[in-house]
Amino acid sequence: LFSSYNYERITVSVDNSTTSVSACSPASSEGHPVTDAMETPSTMENVECEKTTNSYLWLFVLMGNLLRGIGEAPIMPLGVSYLDDFSKEENSAFYIGLVRSSGMFGPTLGFLLGSFCASLWVDIGVVDTDAISINPKDTRWVGAWWLGLLICGSVNFIASLPFWFLPYSVPKEGENQTQKISNLSVQGDHCKIDSPAQPHIYLSIADFLPALRKLFGNSIFLVYIFLTILQYNALVGIITYETKFMEQQFNVSVARAIFLIGVILLPITILGMFLGGFLIKKFKLHITAMAKFACITFVAAYLLNLLYFTCSCEVLQVAGLTTPYSGIEHLSSTKNIYMASCNADCSCNLDQWDPVCGDDGITYMTACFAGCKSSTGTGKNMVFHNCSCVEGQGHRLGNSSAVLGQCQRESCTKAFPYFLALQTACAFMLALGGTPTYMIMFRSVSPDLKSFAVGIETLGGRVLGGLPAPIYFGALIDETCLKWGTKSCGGSGSCRVYDTKEFR
Repeated sequence: LFSSYNYERITVSVDNSTTSVSACSPASSEGHPVTDAMETPSTMENVECEKTTNSYLWLFVLMGNLLRGIGEAPIMPLGVSYLDDFSKEENSAFYIGLVRSSGMFGPTLGFLLGSFCASLWVDIGVVDTDAISINPKDTRWVGAWWLGLLICGSVNFIASLPFWFLPYSVPKEGENQTQKISNLSVQGDHCKIDSPAQPHIYLSIADFLPALRKLFGNSIFLVYIFLTILQYNALVGIITYETKFMEQQFNVSVARAIFLIGVILLPITILGMFLGGFLIKKFKLHITAMAKFACITFVAAYLLNLLYFTCSCEVLQVAGLTTPYSGIEHLSSTKNIYMASCNADCSCNLDQWDPVCGDDGITYMTACFAGCKSSTGTGKNMVFHNCSCVEGQGHRLGNSSAVLGQCQRESCTKAFPYFLALQTACAFMLALGGTPTYMIMFRSVSPDLKSFAVGIETLGGRVLGGLPAPIYFGALIDETCLKWGTKSCGGSGSCRVYDTKEFR
């Protein structure tokens, strides 16, 4: 329903002959970028801008997320309580660990699906993808995010149908055998013995405040809620911006980052959660032992987290932004902080971001800032020549070339496997203590308040952790931005280059 996505670019066009118009030429003397021949006229652009600005289609995304949250909310509080009610006490932790770990297979498949969708252009089937001059590694790339919602929405609906057929209650685990023995002992008396009915406890509206007061009067539960809120803040903040961090820090495309999270991190998390439940069952840990076990794993995980500070990577070298032009004096004007004497005659637009990589290994914000006078090829294969600001090996200044896209940082790429290994170890340690901690909550509250306690825990974690974390993490990350993009209708867009050290 949205209009097509037009990414920020300053690409050269071809006139009526076969001669290419360069990025640095009199054609751009007015300070405006030269764009594709297929670019819409300015009057059409104004209409599109007005349509985008006044669009309320984002409300559908908001309402969709609200509905999804409402449907998702009861599953864990009521489902886990249902399991705990009808299983043996020594098996309960194992079953809950199994359910929580198997529940992680969904995100695993979701990340794989997300990786596939992120590698597809957002307007797939509508535009000619061969004409797109950027690839998934580019920060301007937008994947087909909407495709995953359609697929997962359909699967969610089908998966919900079996819940209609779950029984209201089932015999408590182990009671069938007891019932058979009782029946045999009184068989001669022809007595009819019914299985003991399960106690069904209901929480009315009048009971809400007393139950809440009782829960928050429980010091163990209060400490658990505090821990949950802290962990939600950390985990939600990391998960939300992890792909952006990998993209900026290690030159990894968003699609590949999502894929790696799905095939490496989540299976390790599943293993940790399952192993945590298994250890409780194996060693029959009581509540104090579970607390000690969880404490040891969490402290170990937090100490491992400190090693992230060693995963250093240099800032992307962008001429006039993070590094000076090679041997060229900068112009002193504050307005033209990105300009140098080699591109002073090009009248480049300071708001544009369509990076090129020069022969000197330095990234230039556009081919215009590199001072390129001619170009060959089209689309992703375009090469710019006679670039006055690029000083390549074996070429004198002004006789070098540049290609579309940012320059790769080899040292960052080599450090990426070590970063993944550290992240995997941290995820495993945190997941290992997750199930024991969850069981502490069950064992520390009265049986009639189990479902209510899980609901309060979920509410507290999501409201005080899930909601604020992405906001303040995002605000802090924005403070490390070095170059902001520009929207087609004016105004600040997405960040194009971060100070990677500050970001980390």
